[in-house]
Amino acid sequence: MNTHITLVDINKLIAHEQTDPVRLQTVRARMCAQQVIRKPVIVDRTSRVILDGHHRVRVLRELGAKRVPVLYVRYKDAGIRVYLRRKEMLPGILKRYVVEMAVSGKLFPSKTTRHVVAGGRIMRVIRIKELLE
Repeated sequence: MNTHITLVDINKLIAHEQTDPVRLQTVRARMCAQQVIRKPVIVDRTSRVILDGHHRVRVLRELGAKRVPVLYVRYKDAGIRVYLRRKEMLPGILKRYVVEMAVSGKLFPSKTTRHVVAGGRIMRVIRIKELLE
């Protein structure tokens, strides 16, 4: 699995889920208090769709960040799994559908999907001020 974290232009990333205002406040408060981001945003290399990190990207965008720490993955790889969190959504959300929704500009409700990357979490502390430059 790729473990290289790259700083990517924030405007190049495509969301597939909405953000929740309450969760957004929590993430913003934590990031502003710590002045760091610890987990990279997980993004499909081919489509540039955000798989994990919508709230972090939104907070960074609101803070004026130009770049985001990204861990690119190949979404088609078997080691990337998508799980449905919302019971009211159709079961069996396919990876292709996640990308199609994002590219079309339509967004799932917040926390509809959960993506798991084989190999566990990758952590790297990056100061937020570095992302504003």
